[in-house]
Amino acid sequence: MIVVVLVSAFLFGLIVGSFANVVLVRVPAGESIVQPASHCPSCETPVRPYDNLPVVSWLALRGRCRDCGWHIPARYPLVELAGGVIAVVVVLAILAVA
Repeated sequence: MIVVVLVSAFLFGLIVGSFANVVLVRVPAGESIVQPASHCPSCETPVRPYDNLPVVSWLALRGRCRDCGWHIPARYPLVELAGGVIAVVVVLAILAVA
C-alpha cells in the first residue's frame, strides 16, 4: 500500500514539476501559461501528447526536439524530478507524523 502511495506521489510531483517548467519559462517572457500548448522554443512545433511525458520523453528523445533536433536543456527533466522527489518527501513526512 505504501509503495502505491509513494509512486502516486512521485508521478503527481513529476506533473507538478512539468507545470513549474511552463511557469518558469513563460511568465518571465510575458507569455500565457495556458496557450499555446507546449511547443519547441526553436521551431515552435507543438509537442505531441506522447512526447509530453515528464522525464520519460526527454530521455526517449535524448534531450532533443523530435522535429528540429534543438537541444532541450537538462533543466527541464531536473525540475520535473525535483517535483517528484519533493512530493515523495512530503508524503513520507506526513506518514511519519500520522
